[in-house]
Amino acid sequence: MWWGVLSLLTWVPLQAALLNMETITVKEGATLTLNCATSPAKNASLQWLAPSGFTIFFNQHPALKGSKYQLLHHSATQLSIRMPNVTLQDEGVYKCLQYGSSVRTKHVKVIVLVTPFRPTVEALVVRQQNGDKHVVLKCSTERNKPPSQVTWLLGSGLEVYGGLHHEFETDGKTCNTTSTLVVHTYSKNSTVHCIIRHKGLEGRKLVAPFQFEDLVADQETASDAPEQSSLASQTPQEPTSMVSVMENSSLEETDKKEKKHATQDPDLTTEASAQYAGLERRKSGILLLTLVSFLIFILFIIVQLFIMKLRKAHVIWKKESEISEQTLESYRSRSNNEETSSSQENSSQTSQSKRCMNYITRLYSGAKPKRKANAQHWKLEGQHSRVPESIV
Repeated sequence: MWWGVLSLLTWVPLQAALLNMETITVKEGATLTLNCATSPAKNASLQWLAPSGFTIFFNQHPALKGSKYQLLHHSATQLSIRMPNVTLQDEGVYKCLQYGSSVRTKHVKVIVLVTPFRPTVEALVVRQQNGDKHVVLKCSTERNKPPSQVTWLLGSGLEVYGGLHHEFETDGKTCNTTSTLVVHTYSKNSTVHCIIRHKGLEGRKLVAPFQFEDLVADQETASDAPEQSSLASQTPQEPTSMVSVMENSSLEETDKKEKKHATQDPDLTTEASAQYAGLERRKSGILLLTLVSFLIFILFIIVQLFIMKLRKAHVIWKKESEISEQTLESYRSRSNNEETSSSQENSSQTSQSKRCMNYITRLYSGAKPKRKANAQHWKLEGQHSRVPESIV
């Protein structure tokens, strides 16, 4: 039950945020424009927040001086800002807060694309012990985000996939892409093209040709000193103009061959792109589901620990209350005993004092007649004694 409630509480705000989220894709080095509009209202205010949570603009007032954010337009219903020369550090979710009778939030997810560098093709000739040999072609491109799609266009117009490998850099966002193709048979006039496709290229392609004629020439020059493997890089030391002419001609030939191949098999490219897009969506969906499940699990553990702490505190409080009640009852019983004992002692003392007073009064009352009798007796004796003196 707790798991279902926590899942519902976490999933509903997440779905609401995703439905109210706008996605903007921009290439690295381009200018980003963010626009926030709201309905007219009294005393309404608009605020843009960076992915880090800091305020960029509050109405027309900038939060930081000298920042790279610039104000484009401000009114009671609109706040537009721009950011030139976008970098990977500017990627994230920006928020626009609309203050009025209620606070509304607009989320804008900014994705920065890093277009790959010009690819390079290298050839590695491998000779085996039985005399067979094959050529391993390696096409490399550096610093691209997301990872590029690499294919090989053969001389017959057939475009195939090779072994693809992505090596991510330390930032975890950009990567270096490498594709390998093993060729067992080739002729001197054969040519292979490495084709790079990327979202940041906007439909364009990067093409790097490799001619086996150069490889055969290298093998003939190195025939006097045979080796197990030789490395030939398709980076000829030619003037820039000659290289550009070769690239343009190869691009035109590649486009013609691709169009011809597309007429022969039009479903090949669409199926490959659909598979790639489906794989990317599946990966993002699995990552999002894993993250949500992890957050829900952590929240569940925190709630369980809080409940256990409450139970423990309740048990301790109950024990302390019982102990305090027992001590209070014992104190009351002791005080009652002390009061009864003191009352008994007081009553005994009063009775003793009364007895002593009675005894003293009795003694005093008995001693009075005795003193009177003795006094009379003494008077009579005095009279009798004084008579003879007067007579004498």
